[in-house]
Amino acid sequence: MRDIRKLGLMALIIILIGSIIPNSIHAITLTSNSLVSVNKSISINNLVTNDIAEVTLTVKGTPQDTTVTKPNDVILIVDKSGSMLSDNRLTAAKNATKEFIDLMDLTKHRVGVVDFDSYVSSYPLSTDNVAAKSYVDAINLGGSTDTGAAIRKATAMLANHRPEAQPTIVILTDGAANNSTDALASAKAAKDAGIIFYSIALLGANEDPSTSAPNNLLKAMSTSAEHHHFVLGSIGLSDVYKQIVEEIGHASAYNVKITDTVSPEFDIVPGSYDNNIPKPTINGNNLEWEITELKAKELKFTYQIRAKDSTKAGKYSLGKTLTTFEDHNQATYSLNSVNPTIEVRNPEPIISSIVKDKGITAGGEMVTINGQNFLPNAKVYFGSYEAAVSSVNTNEIVVTTPIGSQGTAVVKVLNSDGQFALGQFNYYAAPTLAYVTPSEGKMEGGNKIAVIGSNYMEGAKVFINGIEAKTEFSTKSKLYTIVPASQTNGAVTVKVVNPDGTEVEKADAYTYLAPTSPPVIKLDSLSIVNGKLEGGEQVYLLGENFDSKVKVYFGDEEAIITYFPSSSKLRVTTPAALNAGPVTVKVVNPDNTSSELINGFEYLAPPPKPSVQLDSLSVTSGLLSGGESVYLFGANFDRNVKIYFGTEEAVVNYYATSSKIRVTVPESLTVGTVTVKAENPDGSFSELANAYEYLTPPPPPPPEISYLSDPTALTGEEKTVYLFGKNISPSAKVYIGDEEVVMDFVTTSKVRIKISVSNQPLIADVKLVNPDGQSAVLAGGFTYTKSVMDPAPIISSISSNSGTISGNDLVTITGQNFKSGLKVYFGDRASTIVSITDTEIQVKTPVSSITGLVSVKVVNPDLQEFILDNGYNYEPLTITLTKLSVTSGPIRGGTLVYIYGTNFNNKMTVTVGGQPVLYTYLATTRIRIKMPAVPSPGPVDITVDRAGVQASIEYIYN
Repeated sequence: MRDIRKLGLMALIIILIGSIIPNSIHAITLTSNSLVSVNKSISINNLVTNDIAEVTLTVKGTPQDTTVTKPNDVILIVDKSGSMLSDNRLTAAKNATKEFIDLMDLTKHRVGVVDFDSYVSSYPLSTDNVAAKSYVDAINLGGSTDTGAAIRKATAMLANHRPEAQPTIVILTDGAANNSTDALASAKAAKDAGIIFYSIALLGANEDPSTSAPNNLLKAMSTSAEHHHFVLGSIGLSDVYKQIVEEIGHASAYNVKITDTVSPEFDIVPGSYDNNIPKPTINGNNLEWEITELKAKELKFTYQIRAKDSTKAGKYSLGKTLTTFEDHNQATYSLNSVNPTIEVRNPEPIISSIVKDKGITAGGEMVTINGQNFLPNAKVYFGSYEAAVSSVNTNEIVVTTPIGSQGTAVVKVLNSDGQFALGQFNYYAAPTLAYVTPSEGKMEGGNKIAVIGSNYMEGAKVFINGIEAKTEFSTKSKLYTIVPASQTNGAVTVKVVNPDGTEVEKADAYTYLAPTSPPVIKLDSLSIVNGKLEGGEQVYLLGENFDSKVKVYFGDEEAIITYFPSSSKLRVTTPAALNAGPVTVKVVNPDNTSSELINGFEYLAPPPKPSVQLDSLSVTSGLLSGGESVYLFGANFDRNVKIYFGTEEAVVNYYATSSKIRVTVPESLTVGTVTVKAENPDGSFSELANAYEYLTPPPPPPPEISYLSDPTALTGEEKTVYLFGKNISPSAKVYIGDEEVVMDFVTTSKVRIKISVSNQPLIADVKLVNPDGQSAVLAGGFTYTKSVMDPAPIISSISSNSGTISGNDLVTITGQNFKSGLKVYFGDRASTIVSITDTEIQVKTPVSSITGLVSVKVVNPDLQEFILDNGYNYEPLTITLTKLSVTSGPIRGGTLVYIYGTNFNNKMTVTVGGQPVLYTYLATTRIRIKMPAVPSPGPVDITVDRAGVQASIEYIYN
């Protein structure tokens, strides 16, 4: 603070000297300042031509003296267009505007109002807060949103502002302007006239501020990004207005002008500065920002630069930044900011092609390297050897290749600035083939040989008689190869082909040997010469020269070999045959030589099956509907036997043995005896004539009524009850007296009936009638009785007739005729029932939004009620202050203090020594404030007021 006062005194002295001495400098030139700081940074500190870097100017203000308030003439612009009806926005805006007027110190400031829709109305600048608020109360909803006209009206009202006062506009709107261009132009004209421009966007509760057109328009209209605010719905609008009130009249600096000059080695990227608020003026390589007032907040301005094509490699200052501004005493300052240094680099070299890219290992061949960004004196390396450079230009280098090793070599172009590019060059040497070992083998191949020679490469391929062989690289002079099969015998050519395309071949280097004749297979005899048609017999075959992969056939069917002990003996399982009789047995070796025994094995025909026999039934009669389980006794029942009762097939549900099965008797259409037949799949059958009789069905039993689940109802009452009995048909009808009632069938012993309404007391019979005409009667089975209303509830006393508005107090209500299911109301809010008896109710009181007396009402389930007027008094919550996190601090203020207590909310007011301060609501037991500055040390009271209930605690300034 002492340094700031010295600066102010110095500025005042210079201004006085300047007024005496003509042409003297009227500003203090500084490299740093406690009022304003401007820092410049860049996203990257080295660039290649046409690379883009982002420059950021960070502007930070610090108020010089928070006790000094500059007078302001403020016009509040309020949107009253039709869209302000949503979320009750106009009401919220009017309430916040009136709070703004109340918070303004009208001994220093003046306030006027402009309200607008399609038309503009106004209230002039005034210090009469009552009249101004009355005007605001009378604002009503209108039509569309002519934002430009409202700004022009406010600008005109501020044209004759007090000379010592700062003209200010605070605009609030929730919709896009009718004409956005007109609105922006009107805002610019106001700012050009020296008016501070605050904006507040009233957005939808779920609206995205970053994409909202009204929000972005208002931000562009404001003096700076920090002069713009938005709220979602209308929550927090009052807090925004309070914040603006605190800012008005307090600023770090005024008439701030930032001139940022970019060095001539760089270009400013057009349009890269368009998102700044305010937007800079561009003049060549100069960017100028003008800010009417700078608050104690950080602003960031960004733009982009690129190095010019003509800029040579080296290090350059980004430019220079000059800031001029005034303090609240109109002393002028000039601030030079340090600029970062940027290194400009040459672009990296690029190799696009190498012509030619293949040469002999001895070197000495001319090669052209094509590409970009080659520098004079560039060097070229092939692997670790430097090449002789014949010529260099930006896009081409001609060199003579040095010696190299067979294979791929990395080509490196190294510029004089250390940057390099890489390519590839292939060195080659012709391979030689001396011999292969071993040099002969069988025609089926598969044997491994070595190819001996020189200059073989990893990945070399070997071809034997034109067929590629599987090859494994060993050394530059040896390859291992698996010989492929050949269709012919004799000497063939061997060829080696390197991956780089070089090759060598040697004629008659390998010989395929002619194969020897295989031994002749012979089948002599079988250990078994006959067997079953289904096969499965184990048979030994004896002979000569059986191969381990020999195949055996019985007729046309192949047998499975189960055992191969030697080339003269093997065992097989005979396959199944379709027909009985002899078949030829044949053995075939893999070389297709074979031997056979004609009619060497005979398949025998199976013996005939016995015929089925049906002897008796366990049950000989049953109902027409069938369903009886009957055992059948006999002999030779097949598992797939079929049973018939007359012409109807019965289901065989259990196969016990070949002489006993169980069936389910099928349904019959006629009464009488039927023949029972058993038939096997082989066609044999057995019958028992007239063995089973279908009987005439007995008549259905009559219905019965046992009882009703509820045999009574009140007159005028509709009721559903259950009827219990026996033998009830789904189509039965039920009567109460002579009137049929609605019936829902449940089971044959239970139905649900809907008792109709009777207006007279009576006793009626209950009658049940089945569709076959059989019925049952329950005499006097249902009674209608006349209803008698219960007595109404009465409240005689309440255990406690007062409590706080937070509710949840336990209260006992004493009286008469209380019924289970009743409800209790305190005012218009229902309480929580804890317990009920006929004479006593325990409840927990509900939360109340108001204080004072309310009625207590008891409502029984039959809607009879009792109201005790003014029966309960809601009292406001008391608040307490228990302690401070910090109990003392300096008179300059700024100390953050946490206040601890009870029953806090976010709608209280807090004062320090009678001076209102903002607070941050943290919990019902904790808030935080920033202590304001005071003129002198000593104790003050911090007072918290909640709806008229206050508590205080002492704080000491030192």
